[in-house]
Amino acid sequence: MDRSFSGLYDIGDDEGGDETNGSGFGGGTFIKVYGWHYTCYLVAAQENIAVKEVFEMKTIEFLNAMAYMKAKNSYDREQAKRL
Repeated sequence: MDRSFSGLYDIGDDEGGDETNGSGFGGGTFIKVYGWHYTCYLVAAQENIAVKEVFEMKTIEFLNAMAYMKAKNSYDREQAKRL
């Protein structure tokens, strides 16, 4: 299952830095410490549910929501480049 969703796990690619040059809780350090909580918050917003309900979701449902958000983000970025 991990290989099926391997594209969800970027390394040090978030705004604000990466693990090698991030400081404090900026960049990759924030994601390293709070990444799953932040992701749950994003899934809750996407699915229009409470954050605590995200923790009760079936694993595959959660991973599919993450995959959708990542694909949508990529699509939106490509569309923005065309403008």
